Amino acid sequence: MSRCDAYRYTVAYVLVFCCMAWVNGYDQWLGLPPVGIHQWRQADGAAIAWHYSQNPSFSEIRVCNLFSSGDGHAAGEFPLLYWLSGLTTRYFNYPVFPLRWIGLLLQFAGVWAFGWTVLQVSQRPLIAVLISGLLLTSPIFAYYGPCFLPDAPAFCLILMTLACLYRARQRRSLRWLWAAVFCASLAVSLKISMAIAPLAIAIAWGAGLWKGQERPDATWSRAQVAVALAGWTVLVLSCYGWLSDYNARHQAVYFLASTRPVWNYDASFILETFVMIGRRGLPAYASAGLYLACAGSLWLIFKNRKSISFFEKNLIVWSALGGVAYFLLWFRMFREHDYYALSLLVLPAIWLISGVRLARSLYREKPLVYALGLCLVAGAVHSHLILSKRLHQAFYPETDLNLPPDAFLEEGALEKLGIPGAARFLCPQDPSPNIALYALRRNGWTAWNFGDRITADTLQKYRTKFDLTHLALRDTALYSPLYEQFFPLKISQIKGWHLYAGPEK
Repeated sequence: MSRCDAYRYTVAYVLVFCCMAWVNGYDQWLGLPPVGIHQWRQADGAAIAWHYSQNPSFSEIRVCNLFSSGDGHAAGEFPLLYWLSGLTTRYFNYPVFPLRWIGLLLQFAGVWAFGWTVLQVSQRPLIAVLISGLLLTSPIFAYYGPCFLPDAPAFCLILMTLACLYRARQRRSLRWLWAAVFCASLAVSLKISMAIAPLAIAIAWGAGLWKGQERPDATWSRAQVAVALAGWTVLVLSCYGWLSDYNARHQAVYFLASTRPVWNYDASFILETFVMIGRRGLPAYASAGLYLACAGSLWLIFKNRKSISFFEKNLIVWSALGGVAYFLLWFRMFREHDYYALSLLVLPAIWLISGVRLARSLYREKPLVYALGLCLVAGAVHSHLILSKRLHQAFYPETDLNLPPDAFLEEGALEKLGIPGAARFLCPQDPSPNIALYALRRNGWTAWNFGDRITADTLQKYRTKFDLTHLALRDTALYSPLYEQFFPLKISQIKGWHLYAGPEK
């Protein structure tokens, strides 16, 4: 493959990426705070990034909620992206929400790397562009790419891992092998379920050695690969060991660190979950065009399974088994949390690479281009419809438990009202840990800490213990005698927030 082909691919990819960004409304999404579906989890990441902008010490991971211990220190994943976002805010103050832009950059780079891998297999820039464009039509990937969650960036790092491994094998390069180790380590540190692909690759390569299908000296020695695998394992375990120790030291119990396996639930719950996944999850997981392309790839793989290399066949099988195991272990989370399916996008990525390789040997280029082009158009329309609906929900939430974009205050807005940065807010309407507090840019307490009910004794205890100085409500009808007892002074109203203060000390 010539450099000219790589250049043509890159230029065409930039055009396709920009078109998909326009189709998916990124010009609006990139300027929005944590809004829309799963605002809860988005606000958690945004809160960590905001605290890093106040205190850029990497080892101090904090959210806005003080929890029941009065300690806002908590970590769910390796905080590198949040830290970079905080530094961007602190030293450059642009863009407004750096996590979205960091996610966009990683999405651009990760899918470019995926398309580059397809280019090596197909030797055709146009086919590589169309396949990479198809991956961009996945609605959950499009939605969570420029977002506040680590899942899509972690998936992009897996795509980079595949490209680095392909390059390492091409050039028999240890540098590229270690680049793959770094990308895979960071991806799994951001999201443990991203281990599906690295583990499948390791098992497929090991099975090849065992069966005599892989010669140890063909690319790297056994010792070199063993060291790379050991390095990946040590890096990942060290990261999760540090996170576990951090949460234990600060008594943080918020971030989910356990599985939710299918065998914990009864038959009716399992059936209901599958129905919910079919109605909501599958239409958001992949576009119609991406489903069609994957179906074609799987048909070619099955039909030509005897001609597929031992490594490739094992990679397809073990990654699929890994995906099934992940789905069964975290079954409960797929009920409402579609972003958990981002880890499973590695399966269509692997299928498409294999499908393209087989299709190039069986069919002429022109029919392939037409078929993939139609799939891309269908996928773009599908993605546009899903993201347009989500964009509308972001501005007009279906429930008052979610906040619209204009409820998020600008930095310094409360200081202009005379409310100091050290003020701590009670937000009794918020059933999440951080949405309302992040919107106010303050630390404090939410209804997540005490549920739907709170007594005067409980409020007195925590108001005193954690020095809760202010009350924030979205509806004045909720300003009951209980809250008036502790926060008698109405001080201001701003962007739908009704703010009250406790008695002056």
